[in-house]
Amino acid sequence: MNNTSKSSLVAERALSALMLFASERSLAVSDVAKGLNISLTSAYRLVEALNNTGFIKREESKKYILNPPNILKLYNMVEQDLRKIAKPYMQKLAKEFQESVYLSVMYSDQMTYSFVEKEESPITLKWAEKLGYVYKLPTGTAGKTHLAYFIKQLNLQERAKTLAELELDAHTKNSIITIEALEKSLEEICEKGYCYTNSEHVQGAIGISVPIINASNDATVAVLSVFMAETNFKENQLDYYLQKLKSNAQNIGNSIL
Repeated sequence: MNNTSKSSLVAERALSALMLFASERSLAVSDVAKGLNISLTSAYRLVEALNNTGFIKREESKKYILNPPNILKLYNMVEQDLRKIAKPYMQKLAKEFQESVYLSVMYSDQMTYSFVEKEESPITLKWAEKLGYVYKLPTGTAGKTHLAYFIKQLNLQERAKTLAELELDAHTKNSIITIEALEKSLEEICEKGYCYTNSEHVQGAIGISVPIINASNDATVAVLSVFMAETNFKENQLDYYLQKLKSNAQNIGNSIL
């Protein structure tokens, strides 16, 4: 293996390790070794490197956690152009809805997604999600929307394989826990152009999501979502939220170069 290949492998392992820490609060060196399928010695070197560069830090329990200041620096570099374009539209929506609005992107190689930008509701009681936290597909309204538009581009064999490999968790009594029900739901999302859920991921939470499609190449680049408490929502308001979300998502997509 040449030096370039070695450097690429180290960088890939480092990023994969950070993804592990993003999905678990704390990890021991042995957890990293198991999660990355590498030797304990290699995991120790990797953890030490991340610790020395300040991306993770050691707790008294001798486990390691992400180091927020440096991770936030990385976050501020993620999807900068997309976030910059979307931000004013999100601010406008949050003000009009009086609810929190979020932008998320999908990581197809990991079959996960995370929220990369938010505009919280101006009112005191509001819905809040963590920026940068990694969710498995198809968790939540945004996760289902990402998955729907991702598998839409796959052939039947690839689609079946992708769906079969998903872990469907019963977060609430309304959660979808069978592949058949999920596939039907995903088809409906693509047909209607949006996803609406009530208490599928969190009991008492309403989620409405629409895709952001790059007008220049017809690719789905992100998902725009509004989340609120069930007590703040009336079903006859759904069309109002959808019209606003779709028009702003289209404006964002048209602004992407």
